[in-house]
Amino acid sequence: MKKLHLKDLFVLERAPAGGYRELIRVATPLVMSTASYTIMHFIDRVMLTRYSDITAAASSGGGILSFTFLSFFLGVTGYTNTFVAQYHGARNKRMVGVSVWHGLYLAAISGLICFLCRPAGVAVLRWIGHEPAVLEAEILYFDIMVAWAFVPLVNSALSSFFSGRGDTWTPLWVNVSTACANIALNYALIFGRWGFPELGIAGAAYATVAASMAGMAAFAVLVTRPRWRREYAVLSHWRFRWPSFSRLIRFGGPSGLSFGLDIAAFSLFVLLVGRLGKEALIASNVTLSINSLAFLPMLGVSMATSILVGQHIGAANPAAAVDTTRRGVILAVGYMTLMGVLFALFPALFFAPFRGEGISDELFSQVYHYGRWLLVMLALLGVFDGIQTTVSGALKGAGDTWFPMLVHAAVSWLMFVPGVYVMVSVLHLGIYWAWAWFVLYVLVLAIVFPVRFRSGRWKLIEIKETMPVQPPVPLVEEAEPHEV
Repeated sequence: MKKLHLKDLFVLERAPAGGYRELIRVATPLVMSTASYTIMHFIDRVMLTRYSDITAAASSGGGILSFTFLSFFLGVTGYTNTFVAQYHGARNKRMVGVSVWHGLYLAAISGLICFLCRPAGVAVLRWIGHEPAVLEAEILYFDIMVAWAFVPLVNSALSSFFSGRGDTWTPLWVNVSTACANIALNYALIFGRWGFPELGIAGAAYATVAASMAGMAAFAVLVTRPRWRREYAVLSHWRFRWPSFSRLIRFGGPSGLSFGLDIAAFSLFVLLVGRLGKEALIASNVTLSINSLAFLPMLGVSMATSILVGQHIGAANPAAAVDTTRRGVILAVGYMTLMGVLFALFPALFFAPFRGEGISDELFSQVYHYGRWLLVMLALLGVFDGIQTTVSGALKGAGDTWFPMLVHAAVSWLMFVPGVYVMVSVLHLGIYWAWAWFVLYVLVLAIVFPVRFRSGRWKLIEIKETMPVQPPVPLVEEAEPHEV
């Protein structure tokens, strides 16, 4: 008798296109995966907060700037997911393998560029002007993370082979294993446990790199299994094709730039708030770490929406794409509303893990005084974020990447960043005004993206190459590599 697995409860054939069951089938592992990522970083921030007030203040600054440098390239390589989804929907297995290989080429090039841009990041940190001890810790963390930037980029391209086809369970197991390894390594390398050296904030960075490399090795083994070599010829379609590479840049470039501009604006927000003092910086860092408990799982719903929209567009079924997007927004907003209520009613519960020997009672009291009101703002911000993130993900899944890029460029850099700078550095209005401006920024995005989606222009965009569907090819050992 065949064993029943948990994933059998979410079989695609039992789920009508565009329905809740289909969305939940794909979203559940993604939500669990992003939740594991959230827990990993949450515990990482808790450990650094307990280690010292310097690492507590520096953890977000160096981390978020390194992610900013990575975000553009991560957005481009991550768009491999959309190409895989659309070719999978069109039943063109040949081009699925081609898309993954070109995502890997782009990941390698992008990792090298990130490595060469390290001095620019250090210059940005020095320009922000945090306290010398905090600045030194930020630079140390940033330098390590950017030097190994190619690892998460390769992971993004490899995982697209699974998630783009709707198999979101395989990335889940890899990401959960990676998160567990990262947590253990964080404890060992930050505090110097189990015979490892005590490295503080550098230990947190090295732990993340080591765990990510283990995940990269796992994905490489899984992608090259005989089943996939037989069905998708993943080892045969390695030859570089300019048409495939240029289309990935053409559509993924705006997606990456949109993501990068958004993350860069958010990074400057965090760094500028740091000018208000150590208490305000730690309060923002802790609040944002708490917010990740809500945001990243919600991001799993957005990712599932984007994948399914891509598959429905590839299968020439835009009506199902509309239904999927509508249901994705309902799920995301419902979840963020629940988390917002918990943030507003129980702030002490969420701040309690950050209290430890590394931060004095007096400093923690000041941090909590700021943070409990910031959590109230998060309750409102989360609802708007659920709308804009899910709808913009649907647009990108359909190939509409230029519009989100232009919106983020305009709203982030003509409204959000200048407004925060004026409030913090010119008018000295304080942390609450800066965060209120953050809420308004997300509200604007939550209005603009749904208007674009309702216009239906995304239905007219074609990202796939017009190539015939190819039958499965034999194992690479049984056939010569094909020129695609």
